[in-house]
Amino acid sequence: MLRLILVRHAKSAWDSPDLADFDRPLAPRGRRAAAWIGETVRAEGWLPTQILCSPATRTRETLTLSGIEADQLDFERRVYDLRDEHYLDLIRERGKARTLMLVGHNMAISATAELLTGGVGPGPMATGAIVVLDFDANDWAGVETGSGRLIASRRPPKD
Repeated sequence: MLRLILVRHAKSAWDSPDLADFDRPLAPRGRRAAAWIGETVRAEGWLPTQILCSPATRTRETLTLSGIEADQLDFERRVYDLRDEHYLDLIRERGKARTLMLVGHNMAISATAELLTGGVGPGPMATGAIVVLDFDANDWAGVETGSGRLIASRRPPKD
């Protein structure tokens, strides 16, 4: 069995209009949500063995402030570049990691959850949301559209 933990980055700040999208940091609400992500993942026992994360500032900050670590951490530019598509091809490249966490962007993160669950996913993911999917596969190359079972869907508390 494989487990995929999809995390949409926490709420980013929009108060610097001259800042490139890639460089936007987290807003104060996002910083609190990032800590909540870490608390939730640890409390539920969803600890990843591998993390794939966009190198954008807001995704890196989400991961750092969550305090979640793994045996293998990859910052992959394609996670950012594919933010308007889906992440299935990137996931299929992950080899045999038993529990993979992907920290990415919308629309891709929501589209990936929907694609992998065959449309029974949680719908659009809020910033800071976590979706957990399980697969009956031996490695990520064997993950197919619609083959994921939705285990959990969580969103940070509103404050």
